[in-house]
Amino acid sequence: MLGSFENAQPKIEIGVKGTNPAQAKIKAIIDSGFNGYLKIPYSVAFPLGLALVGIQSHTIADGSLKDHFVCTGEVCVDGKCIETSIDIHPAEIILIGTQLLKELKKTFVLDCSKGKVEILDSI
Repeated sequence: MLGSFENAQPKIEIGVKGTNPAQAKIKAIIDSGFNGYLKIPYSVAFPLGLALVGIQSHTIADGSLKDHFVCTGEVCVDGKCIETSIDIHPAEIILIGTQLLKELKKTFVLDCSKGKVEILDSI
């Protein structure tokens, strides 16, 4: 699966589904520094009907703690889907974490000089 390199950020299109029948196709930034699964904003999460499972805290760059909702839903990358946890935040940013790619058994290839982003099945 080929992605894109937009505004110096590697992005791929993924599918996200909650309890509503429609699956959202969204472009997400692959964040190698995020060891979670997926972060999406309220504006994307609420229409999907993701199932709320709790609230967690995370530490931001200045060392302070922020709370966020944790939901479950189905996430699909390159035709492979899993039921997983999804962090919901007020910020209008969508991030894919390394744990999601690991669980999907995907390899992330980034060539900044050529602007190439690729997601492959791991061997």
